[in-house]
This record gives sequence, structure tokens and C-alpha cells, in this order.
Amino acid sequence: MQTFTPKRSAFFARIGAITAVVLLALSGMATAANATCTPVGSWTGYVTRTDGDHPTQLQFKANGKVFVTNEQNTTTQGTWWVTGLNKFHFKFRGEKVYDENGAYFAYVDFDQDAVQSGPNSFTSAGPSTFFLADGTNLGTSNITFTMSRV
Repeated sequence: MQTFTPKRSAFFARIGAITAVVLLALSGMATAANATCTPVGSWTGYVTRTDGDHPTQLQFKANGKVFVTNEQNTTTQGTWWVTGLNKFHFKFRGEKVYDENGAYFAYVDFDQDAVQSGPNSFTSAGPSTFFLADGTNLGTSNITFTMSRV
């Protein structure tokens, strides 16, 4: 059986203290990295649907609100929340769709799981359900967003 001398005891105490300081510093770095990756702010990019890519703009507010402005220049309010480190979810209900003559004929509900790959870009994917103005469900498909901070 090995006994600890005061010198050995002091050595192991120093190793323990150094390990604690390193772990504390690393956890602080993770917190700092997370703080820089927030969707709060203005974004531009495109949404990819079954019919191709469409320009879009998103604006995330610190209070959990998000606004989407589509290629028809319609703005709809939704909500967003953090789901993990550099991950968040956002959803919209009732984004209005107009035909080529400007008449309202449908709306879209969509949910997106997003991953932020640094402070200035994110991608997301999730289901989008298309409804006629009278509420008739026309089906669901997956869409993606590819966005860059403005």
C-alpha cells in the first residue's frame, strides 16, 4: 500500500486545481461561442421548395418573434426558440400566397429545425403544408432555408 507524503498530496492537489481551471475555461469558451451564434437579426437567402429556389428574408427578434418576407413582398409573423447549441426552431402559420393577379388564394404553414454554422449563416429544413384560402389541405412537403446574415 502506498502512502501519501505531504509532497505527493500537494502535487495531486495542484493537478486537481489545474484540471478544474482548464475545465472552467473550456466551459466559458463554449458559452462564449454559443453567445455569438444567435439568429437575432436580419437574414437574406432563399427557400427551396419542390418548384425551385425562391428569395426570402427573415428577421429574428430577441423576444421570440420572427418575420418572413417572401418574394411576393408579404410579411408574416411567426415564433422561434433555441433548441440546443447553435440550433433553433422557427414556425409560421398562415403565410399568405397570392396569384399572378395579386388575389389571395392560399396560405402556408411551416416548421423549421435550423442549425447555425457560425454567426452569419444557417440552414434549416422541415415540413410545409399548403392550404387553399378556404382551409382545404393540399398536402405537405419538405422545404429548406439557406440564409446569410445581412
